[in-house]
Amino acid sequence: MNYFDDWLAQLDPRHSPTQLFDYMPNVMYFVKDREGRIMTGNQAFAERCGCRSPGELFGKRDEELFPPYMAEKFRRDDELLLKNGTSLLNLIELFPTREGLPEWFITQKLPLFDRHSAIYGLCGIVQSYERMLDHSQNPIFQVVQYIRTRYTEHLSIPDIAQQFGFSERQLERRFADTFRISPSQYLIRLRVLIASDRLKYSSESIANIAIDCGFYDHSNFIRHFKRTFGITPLVYRKRYNLEQP
Repeated sequence: MNYFDDWLAQLDPRHSPTQLFDYMPNVMYFVKDREGRIMTGNQAFAERCGCRSPGELFGKRDEELFPPYMAEKFRRDDELLLKNGTSLLNLIELFPTREGLPEWFITQKLPLFDRHSAIYGLCGIVQSYERMLDHSQNPIFQVVQYIRTRYTEHLSIPDIAQQFGFSERQLERRFADTFRISPSQYLIRLRVLIASDRLKYSSESIANIAIDCGFYDHSNFIRHFKRTFGITPLVYRKRYNLEQP
């Protein structure tokens, strides 16, 4: 063991240097083992995952914390990194805010190695992509903001494209190039995640929530909800209520 390793081993784990991440606005930090289990993270990451503290993260997997479409994306990236042993940088992806709504974040993932140079896990930081830069003049981010503020309305992607000076094909391409997702997919996911929050914290009927969140009928809502979360709105509400103290 060299001097650095010996010095590091003497540090009280309650006062780890990773505490610095708690003083960096809009930065989340996490560490996973080779099996995809979360070993630790900072307070901001824990809260975004619905945990009260980093200690509650230990041993959890992405599928326990995030909707299926997010967990599957994170898993694919992790598997690629662990297979090749190379960093994945500047990944633009959706990540839930503290309110549970999807926001664009930029992720940096690095492999971790043991003392024999074998891949031992990975670590990463996640930052709000939308807050890192001034996007007020970027028409794609203006489209995102427009969709967020009008998600309950009947929105037409061709009409939105025209309003912001794009053809429909241009908007689809620019949106996909920036976010790896289409504007219509983003709109649906936004509506579903807002609806999921209302299922947790209100006693409103599922049908009313569906209509209020912009879905044109109950069955349409159930189909998109199940595609996102893997279960129906009713099962989701019952499961969440059972977990309440």
